[in-house]
Amino acid sequence: MSYGLGVYTDQGVTSYSSDDVTWNQVDFFFVPGGGYIQNNYPVLSGREVLVVQIMIDAPPLDRRAIAHSIDVASTLVTASGGSENAYILVLMR
Repeated sequence: MSYGLGVYTDQGVTSYSSDDVTWNQVDFFFVPGGGYIQNNYPVLSGREVLVVQIMIDAPPLDRRAIAHSIDVASTLVTASGGSENAYILVLMR
């Protein structure tokens, strides 16, 4: 385990590893409406990844609000194409 918390028995066997059991925050970043962000996280290699998008402002009443498209490809996380400001939370386990 390279990140997280590990608890071992008196025989040296892992009894709990936050690396496998819990979701760990990798990054939290801002993407502006109409913006494009691509971040590389080598720690994501071989991990299960979860990405959450949080819209910042209330939805507009005079036009259609479009969320960003989020793409996870190996260690790259890309956010683009949305019309609204948003925060992106990247988690792994």
